[in-house]
Amino acid sequence: MRPEWKAILLICLLLVGQAACELALPGFTSSLVNIGVQQDGIPDALAQRISAVSYRRLGRLMDEKDQAAVRAAYRESEGDFVLRGDLDAAQRAAAREALELPMAALFSLSQYPQGEAMLQMLDSGQMTLEMIRQQMKDRQLSASMLPEQMAAQAAAQFVRAEYGRLGIDIGGVRNAFLWDQGLRMLGITLLMGLFAVGSSFLGSRAGARVGRRLRSQVFARVLSFSKAEVDRFSTASLITRSTNDINQVQHAGIMMLRMLLYAPIMASGGILRVIRARTGMGWIIALTVGVMLTLVLSISRVVIPKFKTLQKLTDRMNLVARENLTGIQVVRAFSRQEHEIARYDKANADLTGVMLFINRTFAYMMPLMMIIINGVSLMIIWFGAQGVDAGRIQVGDMIAFITYTMQIAMSFMMIAMVSAVMMPRAEVAAQRIREVLDTEPSVSSPGQPQALPETGRGRLVFDRVSFRYPDSREDVLHDLSFEALPGQTTAVIGATGSGKSTLLNLIPRFFDVTSGRITLDGVDIRQLALPDLRGRIGLVPQQAQLFSGTIEHNLRFTGDGLSLEQLEEAAGIAQASDFIAQKEDGYQSEVAQDASNFSGGQKQRLSIARAIAARPEILLFDDSFSALDYRTDLKVRQALRERLGGATVLIVAQRIATVMQADKILVITEGRLAAQGTHSELMKNSPEYQQIARSQLSDEELSGEGSVQHG
Repeated sequence: MRPEWKAILLICLLLVGQAACELALPGFTSSLVNIGVQQDGIPDALAQRISAVSYRRLGRLMDEKDQAAVRAAYRESEGDFVLRGDLDAAQRAAAREALELPMAALFSLSQYPQGEAMLQMLDSGQMTLEMIRQQMKDRQLSASMLPEQMAAQAAAQFVRAEYGRLGIDIGGVRNAFLWDQGLRMLGITLLMGLFAVGSSFLGSRAGARVGRRLRSQVFARVLSFSKAEVDRFSTASLITRSTNDINQVQHAGIMMLRMLLYAPIMASGGILRVIRARTGMGWIIALTVGVMLTLVLSISRVVIPKFKTLQKLTDRMNLVARENLTGIQVVRAFSRQEHEIARYDKANADLTGVMLFINRTFAYMMPLMMIIINGVSLMIIWFGAQGVDAGRIQVGDMIAFITYTMQIAMSFMMIAMVSAVMMPRAEVAAQRIREVLDTEPSVSSPGQPQALPETGRGRLVFDRVSFRYPDSREDVLHDLSFEALPGQTTAVIGATGSGKSTLLNLIPRFFDVTSGRITLDGVDIRQLALPDLRGRIGLVPQQAQLFSGTIEHNLRFTGDGLSLEQLEEAAGIAQASDFIAQKEDGYQSEVAQDASNFSGGQKQRLSIARAIAARPEILLFDDSFSALDYRTDLKVRQALRERLGGATVLIVAQRIATVMQADKILVITEGRLAAQGTHSELMKNSPEYQQIARSQLSDEELSGEGSVQHG
């Protein structure tokens, strides 16, 4: 996520804005109930208009400081006193504070039969302020004894009664307040929606970029692996890690940028609002948070180990599916469908069992969360009702407290869902991806590669080369020493499993030798940069592998700078020109997946053409003529000798006819060099070669005197 720090910073700002908007809405709800409904839209003691009689009575209940604050806030107009419109916030606050308790006291007095008489005596001067305060104290009506919220409500009721005496429309005041609050709530909601859309967009884009980078990094690392690393992970596992695992990380990143960042902001903001409210019910929030955290931690301890098992079982199921899809003809040929279906069902059932366990665990978690949330709501209503009855809080404040509590609880539920569901699985997936990225290829370019001499032409020398596969106890090749010279064809022949293909794979460094060395023009190939080494080699693998696209695309695989004339020449050498010309689109003909629209011989010829198109110094043929008939085999080898006579050619083959005309033939037996020489020399001196040759051709054909000559 580090490259996305700018997006993350912007997302955090948007989420803070969204949380601020969402946390502001319960406050408006409280105002609608407390002020809009209970107080008819009169927010506080700061009345817009006061009669002269009430103004004087209020003044008698104030000290000099409060009287000065009120005089600064009001001006006389038509016998009444009107609130000034140019007051700053400090002046409004001072006047409000000065008016609140006197208004509450006058309203309280007006609710008792003796109250009106006391007010008249106050007007006539027969009763002083201290005497009224004493009377109110004796009757438990002292404003100082009223709770702060009850005093504010009493002051608002005084203002309402005052508006009624002055003929002001109370319904209009109430409706104006409700419209004002409603429009503000609508504006905040729209702003919150914009913040949410912006953060979701940026989070999705950042998550997608993270997934793209991971896919590129994993793919690049896999391409750098030697066969040893590919075999260690398995192809099926690498595919799963490159797709499913990265998708898990990408989705978790998006959820983290949206929910996991938003939930703590909401929870913190909600807790601060609850603390500020001073309702005396903060302990309910603490209890809720503690219970939900305990539940989340308990479920995480149970579920997280299962996610590791889940990914391994996904690998297993993909492996079985891939084996059957690639080997479907073999499965059908041996009527093993039922057996393979049972094998797949076993892998599928194991995966399903773990997934069911995880899903059932989370199925229990959601009802438990809802029970906690609903229980908290009941507690708030129970204890809140007692607070309303005692005058400590108002109904709107209790509604706002419930909303804040739900926001806090839902925030922890989001944290629980992301932390217990997505993050553990994403963590397992991230570890598997990291395992691939942290694996260093066993075959890599040296830190300071050597350059090949300018006079070199492709002379290959095996100097006492031995090789064993990773994790193997025995060598596959033993102490091989020979050389392959430019302009000559060196053939390798031997029984199946003797190490012929392994020998060829050592030259482009698909594996590195265990002991000894291989030199190219006198330089150990391990001291050459891999692109430099492999750029001089044209390889035709044992199994022809073409890529989806066009014929031209496949022939240009060795370099985009090749001209069409070079491609046509390579196709001519490989004896592929005729069947390419017969296709309607020629070199632009489509190659289907796995080249299923080409025969085996056509695929091999295209593979040969691809290898020789860039005219490499070294040509390696790994039993690449097996799908060709004898006539085409002969033509390809003759064209190679005539058109690419300066190249070093190594041919691994099973057919004697393919290697008879080679300048040098290597006979490999159980990984050892049993003999080397020309065909005629080996027919005289090598029993192993004689046995292979006579098992395929007659003596006349081997001597070149038969009616059919193979090369």
